[in-house]
Amino acid sequence: MSAEKYAKKELLQLKGRAPTRVSIGPVEGLINLGAGDPDFNLPKFMADAVAEAIMEGYTHYEFQGDSEFKKAVAEYYSKYGVKLDAESQVLVTSGGSQSIFHILAAFLNPGEEVIIFNPTYHGYVRPIKYFNGIIVRAPMKKDEEGYFRPDIEALEAHISDKTKILILCNPDNPTGCVFKEDELKAIAELAVKHDFLILSDEIYNEFIWGNRRHYPIILIPGMMERTLVAMSFSKMFAWTGCRLGFIISGSELIEILSRVPMGICSAPVPFQKAGVVALKEGWEFNRMMREKYWERIKYCVERLNEIPGISCVTPEATFYLFPDISGTGMSSEEFSKRLLEEEKVRIVQGTVYGSNGEGHVRLALVKPLETLREAMDRIEKFVRKNIK
Repeated sequence: MSAEKYAKKELLQLKGRAPTRVSIGPVEGLINLGAGDPDFNLPKFMADAVAEAIMEGYTHYEFQGDSEFKKAVAEYYSKYGVKLDAESQVLVTSGGSQSIFHILAAFLNPGEEVIIFNPTYHGYVRPIKYFNGIIVRAPMKKDEEGYFRPDIEALEAHISDKTKILILCNPDNPTGCVFKEDELKAIAELAVKHDFLILSDEIYNEFIWGNRRHYPIILIPGMMERTLVAMSFSKMFAWTGCRLGFIISGSELIEILSRVPMGICSAPVPFQKAGVVALKEGWEFNRMMREKYWERIKYCVERLNEIPGISCVTPEATFYLFPDISGTGMSSEEFSKRLLEEEKVRIVQGTVYGSNGEGHVRLALVKPLETLREAMDRIEKFVRKNIK
């Protein structure tokens, strides 16, 4: 008997798992640069805050999320000039993925269109399909330096009367692009003109390099009432397994979100209490991660650019590299598959993030520098042996 006959029909088209989340089992000597799971452990003082909250009795229902945590979130976003009422404009979630699912559950009807960029984070695809939304991919384009940037004209050409939501990953995974203020203002104008919502995924906002800065689109006049910012502690404080995040938006949109039957509270209260501590005291830990990531980025970009057939720009943000490997004569799929088979280095083929990712691969720099040195040696050996 097949269990599929009982399944919700939307699940039948979602077989398998996201490529970065598939376990390939124990492989001796494997260097896994696939999933973006930071290699840093939760600091003891944050872990202690969870235990202390449990011992202090914060183990009961908290129907609207912990007020102290929501106030800390509102204060955190105020550094960008975003003014929020903590009780009516912050919704607590169990991380970025649930935030995205929650938003789509609240606002996406079957047959409505969701625009995502090409390339961009692949995690948007499955929940859109689950809600029977239609995915429309607006191409990004490379500038003269080799950076992917939003193509505003192409974006408008992909808007229709069925467009309901545009998803921004800003800063972007996998390209490392940070959306500029003028790009965001142009996108905001389109949202108002064509009356659609913006889902702004901003989970890499604390990992921006050089002279770039994070500019939340919700800050633009008129965008508070049509923007939903999805945030997570997963990258900011290396909490990938702890599951804590939040959504900020206008009060009317938050009220609609609160109607979605996602459970009484979307994150354990002790972790919300620890989240308050993290937002107050966790920035030295975050600074340490930033320094390590930047050291890794500089080293790996230099090494990759020394390998024939590969060119790699320094990302504007995130801890990913998205090098162009088209000069090797291999497709993204062939390159990533054979690199794993021949040198035991796991990366992600660029086409996972959209057709415009062809000719690219993504490396998550979530290993210590000494491990990345070995990974770069293996990649160089692989390319020199197989370049066409």
